[in-house]
Amino acid sequence: MSARRRRAGRIAAAALVLAAPVALTGCSDLGGTGDQNFVTGDGTIVAIPASEREAPVEASGTSLQQEPIDVADYRGQVVVINFWGSWCNPCRDEAPTLQTASQELDAVFLGAQLRPDSTDAALAFEREFGITYPTIADQGATLLALGRYAPRASPGTAILDREGRVAAVINGPITSVVTLADLVEDVAGDGSSGDSSDGASGSPSEGASS
Repeated sequence: MSARRRRAGRIAAAALVLAAPVALTGCSDLGGTGDQNFVTGDGTIVAIPASEREAPVEASGTSLQQEPIDVADYRGQVVVINFWGSWCNPCRDEAPTLQTASQELDAVFLGAQLRPDSTDAALAFEREFGITYPTIADQGATLLALGRYAPRASPGTAILDREGRVAAVINGPITSVVTLADLVEDVAGDGSSGDSSDGASGSPSEGASS
């Protein structure tokens, strides 16, 4: 059995499903679990076939360290955007896995806020877990920029193809680097193209700082 088939089997075992249209009108869509005020996802993986992907994501802002970030700068590369909040306990659970993945996988990693969050609390979160990739401090705007394929739970993670289109979404915490590695590899090799000559190379140079 080929490595690609083995990867496909693992993804199928992780409940790979086709995305259904989701219209997000605001960050309030993440509310609804008592005083937690967010919906905890179950880790469902949503894969979007190349023919059904929407326009490239346009999102930009400044990092928690006040450095500019523009998702368009990474066209030509696979981009992993993790949506998190310092108030989210499942986000804390997955943070070490994401940091490890950011060091091991051939993809650009970015964080983005699920909703308005305290800058001091968010910076403390990054320091606690040694997060080295930057987070767009945009109070949830990047989430909305993903349109109907935005993650519907917290935490949530979107994988953009080389053209900047949403190719896969994980609704809930990431518990394994292997699962994320399989998705990144599949998206990288799915035939989507992008011109990386004008984009940035590798991960963002200005990550989280202590």
